[in-house]
Amino acid sequence: MIDARLQLLIAVCEYGTVTAAAQALHRSPSGVSKQLKELAAELDVALLERHGRRVRLTAAGNRLVEHARTMNAQWEMALSDTAAAARQLSGPLPMGGFPTAVSTLVAPTVRALRSRHPGLDPTAHEIYSHDVLRRLESGAIDVGIYVAGEDARVDRELVAVADLIDDPIDLLVPVGHRFAELDSVTMVDAEGEEWISGRRHQDSYTELLAATRAVGYSPRVVHFAQELTAVTALVGQGLGIAAVPRIAITVPHPGAVRVPLSGRNVPQRKIVVCTRRGAEENPRIVAATDELRRTVAGLAAPG
Repeated sequence: MIDARLQLLIAVCEYGTVTAAAQALHRSPSGVSKQLKELAAELDVALLERHGRRVRLTAAGNRLVEHARTMNAQWEMALSDTAAAARQLSGPLPMGGFPTAVSTLVAPTVRALRSRHPGLDPTAHEIYSHDVLRRLESGAIDVGIYVAGEDARVDRELVAVADLIDDPIDLLVPVGHRFAELDSVTMVDAEGEEWISGRRHQDSYTELLAATRAVGYSPRVVHFAQELTAVTALVGQGLGIAAVPRIAITVPHPGAVRVPLSGRNVPQRKIVVCTRRGAEENPRIVAATDELRRTVAGLAAPG
């Protein structure tokens, strides 16, 4: 087994602070600090150093992280090879993704995995796209789903990434709106509209900004909401329009209508699935990704 303290060191490298790393791994900051001090003492090297109010890895600490990542990949390959010899799949299988991925993709996949493989213990974790890779590398999840382009820090030597689904964006508009009775509209048509979207650091705003900039303008966001129930309620009250991913499950509202987008620049999200490099052939991971693809196929099925 690889020393668990190395995972703590990787997490500190990724998150920048002991506190943030501890929070991501559901540990106490004091516990993380203690274990890293013990590791440094055993190795007789300094792994962390103060830098203002934060800590950063020393040269030795960074070198150890590089070796730890290599060992992680080798360990994942060893697990895959060993698990392949097992008759029945078993053990924990944490899966994470952004909110709409959890509701539409992860939730039915977890249910199907539990039915198909009773020995497995798949669990769902809501994680925004920008944090999925860090959670994956730290070991908090084994399978991650995120929107491609929302995190450019993808090291293909450490993370295996595969396309999962191209998800078109629709508009959600109030009943009685000029778009409500149309078969489709373009993003150009929506210039000058008042929008409902998330804050600048949230997925929905990033997607909306990219879609509007592609046709030459920036959205005028007047109400801020990320959670789809809140977005639908605001639209239903006639307070603006919203860009909603096709796979998103919205709570039905008598005052809101979904309208497809059309034209040359129809916005869409490329949703990908990722695992730690070396784990791709692990039967548990294969079962999870295969089930995810069955879930995706079910979304496209008639009826």
